[in-house]
Amino acid sequence: MASIKIRNICKQYGSGANAHTALSNVSMDIPDGGFVALLGPSGSGKTTILRAIAGLETLDGGSIEIDGVTVSGPNTHLPPEQRRVAVVFQNHALWPQMTVAENVMFPLLVTHKRSAEMEQRVRDALANVDLEPLAERYPDQLSGGQKQRVALARAMVGNPQVILFDEPLASLDVELRRDMQRLIARSRSPQTAIVYVTHNQEEALALADRVAVLSGGKIHQLDTPLALSQEPATRMVASFVGGRNILQAKVLRSVAPGTVLLEFNGYTFTARCHHQPTETTAWVSVQPSAFACAAQDDGLGMQVDYVFFQGDSHLVEGRCVAGENNFLTVRLPLSEKPAVGSQCQLRITDAWVLPENAA
Repeated sequence: MASIKIRNICKQYGSGANAHTALSNVSMDIPDGGFVALLGPSGSGKTTILRAIAGLETLDGGSIEIDGVTVSGPNTHLPPEQRRVAVVFQNHALWPQMTVAENVMFPLLVTHKRSAEMEQRVRDALANVDLEPLAERYPDQLSGGQKQRVALARAMVGNPQVILFDEPLASLDVELRRDMQRLIARSRSPQTAIVYVTHNQEEALALADRVAVLSGGKIHQLDTPLALSQEPATRMVASFVGGRNILQAKVLRSVAPGTVLLEFNGYTFTARCHHQPTETTAWVSVQPSAFACAAQDDGLGMQVDYVFFQGDSHLVEGRCVAGENNFLTVRLPLSEKPAVGSQCQLRITDAWVLPENAA
């Protein structure tokens, strides 16, 4: 079994005026068999966390435990080869002179002589990623998706305590990404903890039990995919996960436990909340899909600037026509395509009041 405990880890690069804080007092727990995705923009600190768990970075402060053993901490830094941690990189990192089978076997040969048991484990690992027929090929004879399958098989073959994924699907096309998502989901084990680094929110929400949203070296929210989607804790999370619209609305009154009546640009609507706001205004997040067309003069007016066809819907971008000139992103059914340059009326079908201390 393997669990990961991360406590107040810090990492800074450079010094003086050139100093950059990559991590600032980051803490999280990943239970046995847990799958946590680290989601955030470039430079948010997610890859630094992964490298610290792998032992590829030393910490300036804090500690990391794997299965109860401190692997990084004050005066402690266990080298990567002693951590039973496997890493799947974006660029595959395969040995070009080795066959597929030899690449997968390599982690086993580091500490043991080749044996019949090893060969069977390699065959099993390749079968798990549907690559057994390609065992004798070389990396330059494989597609990008096949190379990533080899990297996944190599990570699994040694029964590691932890598997770390560093943007593993970033270089693959849409269909190959979907195939790899299925294989990663299938590779999960109750004995292995998984940490998955990505900037792609669809991957994070589809695969992980919990998602840590990072920015500026800090965790803004660590929660289930459902909670992140429906109840973001900060404006950064609201805008990054789902591209939600963020409005500053006037608080009118409470209408029921967990529901308040708000007004924005003369349009009134209800929103969900944890607690009744104490201020006269509140920040509210609205998903693009939580808008619908309204009758004339009976909704929130928007000037349509752009309309993008999305296959099953239209993504409409524009500006409020009165009061606050907010930029809105709205997803509408194919039957309700507005014309560019026109004005349309919208009603809000679902909204969430951000906590009052949300940044």
